[in-house]
Amino acid sequence: MVFYLEETSYNLVMEKRIDALRKELGRKIRELRKTAGLTQEELDEKTGLNYKFIGELERGKVNVSIDSLLKIADALNVKIEDLFRRDNLLFQRPAVKTKKPVIRLTPRDIHAILKAIQILKQKMHKI
Repeated sequence: MVFYLEETSYNLVMEKRIDALRKELGRKIRELRKTAGLTQEELDEKTGLNYKFIGELERGKVNVSIDSLLKIADALNVKIEDLFRRDNLLFQRPAVKTKKPVIRLTPRDIHAILKAIQILKQKMHKI
């Protein structure tokens, strides 16, 4: 039996991966900025990027262009690829890469599964 994710489910998975990458990139930029002894305002002055944008970037709330990443890397005296490093390893993709969706569920299927989980939870709490 083969299961497939609906396209919307696949898109949600991709959105979560992109969001996680944005947050990890932001944490790395914040770490490098603090290591360089710079405030967000000082990084603003060195890059021409607004300090509010830098704050949102560090919190993983906004997308960033390659041009902006180059400015940030230059201001922090690092290579652009260093912005994507964690413990000296480039961010790694999951070990398992699926080329096709894994499961296909209709909204009705999802509702039935959630209802079954609720019933199981209730029965487990009674034990």
